[in-house]
Amino acid sequence: MINRLLTVTLIIAVLLFGSVEIWSSAAIQFLVFTAGLLWVLRREYLAYEIPVPVRLLFVTVFTFLAYGTLQALPLPAPLIKVLSPLSFQMQSFYSVETRSMMTISLNAYGTVYDTIKGFAFLTVFAISAASFSDRDEVNRTLKILTIFGFSLAVFAIVQKAAWNNGIYWVRNLTLGGSPFGPFVNRNHFAGLMDMLIPLGLGLALTQQKREKKILFGFLTVIMAVSLFFSLSRGGIISFFAGITLFTLLMLQRDRGSRKIWLIGFFVAVVLSYVIYLGVDPIIERFYKTDVSGEERLVVWSATWNAVRDFWLTGAGLGSFLGIFLLYSPPSIQGGIYDHAHNDYLEFFLETGLVGAVFLLTFLSLMIYMVMKTPLRGRSGLLRTAAISSVFTMMVHSIFDFNLHILSNMLVFASVLGMVAGLSGMKEDEEKGGIPLTKKKTRGEQSGKMTAAMLSRSFTRRKRTTPLFEDIETGESKETASIGGLASEKGPRGGEKNV
Repeated sequence: MINRLLTVTLIIAVLLFGSVEIWSSAAIQFLVFTAGLLWVLRREYLAYEIPVPVRLLFVTVFTFLAYGTLQALPLPAPLIKVLSPLSFQMQSFYSVETRSMMTISLNAYGTVYDTIKGFAFLTVFAISAASFSDRDEVNRTLKILTIFGFSLAVFAIVQKAAWNNGIYWVRNLTLGGSPFGPFVNRNHFAGLMDMLIPLGLGLALTQQKREKKILFGFLTVIMAVSLFFSLSRGGIISFFAGITLFTLLMLQRDRGSRKIWLIGFFVAVVLSYVIYLGVDPIIERFYKTDVSGEERLVVWSATWNAVRDFWLTGAGLGSFLGIFLLYSPPSIQGGIYDHAHNDYLEFFLETGLVGAVFLLTFLSLMIYMVMKTPLRGRSGLLRTAAISSVFTMMVHSIFDFNLHILSNMLVFASVLGMVAGLSGMKEDEEKGGIPLTKKKTRGEQSGKMTAAMLSRSFTRRKRTTPLFEDIETGESKETASIGGLASEKGPRGGEKNV
């Protein structure tokens, strides 16, 4: 229930213009924290035996957020002078009177705001990592996200074709932008689609019936077409990077699988759609790119200069806008850059070496979890899709600031949780995916005992009653199937389709 509430919250976050405004951001974070509170009060986390590496991931993120809180707390000025000399000089210079207490952050309000967003990230990640250890829950969520992604893609294409300078044909853009779908910036729409496309493709490949395989494959194709027509260069590059990793992981998983050819067929269909509908704007978008005059490179260079001055503790979460003004060259001082258009550089500027250690620790734990479990069976295929989704966003983060958009950040947290949850699942060759992290409950044990008693009872009756043996052929199979379902009761009594 809680995971479904979070899924609905993620969808609402996207529809509210990506939740980039104060009112929408506050509403979405309220829903996320409410879901987290219910998850704790109802003790739903007790239904899962969370592996040690996943717990370490929780601890890593929580400790990093504690450091973010520390950045905004007043500390003795001599200590700030040692930890961040330039921060001490700047605060002393701009202060009217001598201050005995200072903060590491040069924008305490921005640091508190970003730290709260970080706790929302942790909440979504924790709930997802626990609930997505159940493959049935993963399938349900992927179906919802795939259908939503298709609907959003169709809306974005139609809105672009009938554009009247208003998102939803109602909300006018007062500060400009390059909108696509519900986002003011087309790159953020592309970032969301970059995450949803590998998930939709993985869902299609895991379907047993050909009709469902074609259906979800078609929905994913339309999502990819909308990505191309958003004209986001970073989004298109990231799409191919994610598909490439998807293919490589599939080759490592099973070189002789037909699913590898299906991935190639998927890409061919997408490109055919794009060529048929008109590829000229996409070619022109890339052709006009002047690397030597690209403003992103200038912003990255200036940001790197700032990183070297705040290399240890960082300038504080949410402080990029104020710091960058001091380092931006005259050629770009006419514009306002509230982000570095590179999430990694901005992260290093705001958190320094301390933040880099936390990031590397988190990535190391994730890689360890991914490497320790083979990518076999349906669960392995779903995990391949989730890994490709994460990788696609990691590539896109080199060019844009998707992870500073609340809706995309929360979707990314959910996909990360999916990778962690699926990594704790083992594929049983005979019965399909069976979660290792689900605790056995009395209901499950009782179901197994009942199945055993029914099996013994019918075996004895078949041996002693020839007439019953003749007429029960069809019924015995039905009873066996009922017993099989009874033996696979989940921790909350729900039946699993294994």
